[in-house]
Amino acid sequence: MICPACGNENKDMEEYCLNCGQKLIESENLEVVLDKKLEIQKDKIILLDLNYTLISNSWQIRYDKLPQKMYNRKYEHDLVDLIKDNYVILITASPYYTSFDSLKHIEENTGLKVDESYWNFGKRPPELKKYWLEKAVIPTHGDDFTKYLAIESNPKTREMYESFGIEARPKSDFI
Repeated sequence: MICPACGNENKDMEEYCLNCGQKLIESENLEVVLDKKLEIQKDKIILLDLNYTLISNSWQIRYDKLPQKMYNRKYEHDLVDLIKDNYVILITASPYYTSFDSLKHIEENTGLKVDESYWNFGKRPPELKKYWLEKAVIPTHGDDFTKYLAIESNPKTREMYESFGIEARPKSDFI
């Protein structure tokens, strides 16, 4: 399957592009939206997803070509307001070569300065985020998993975080 955003050839049935993290197969959203939104404790380390979480218009720009796709991003300012006082670690399926421009765009458009970020090097989102969790986040910040909160769009990635004992929720639980 050819990624419409970056042109990378992926294996058939890949859900996400292994080059740019673009969602290739859309699935029906079966998430329950909470009537009463949850609060985010200020002492939590936020493990933040980029596409479909921090970016509010991922669906609309999904077929835009890079780098224009990056500049067409709109962000969830309500989510930024909730996490701006937390320590924020961005872990994304987006490719590393977009990291400098992406972080600059996020800060210029939201005021959010991400504390740490980890980018894709050719893995599917759950495997990629598990890799960064084990190789960078836990060694640096410790294995008290109650101090983390993952705000994540991908249900399989949320399951992976939960397997560590990390609370993982979609943004709709908060905004």
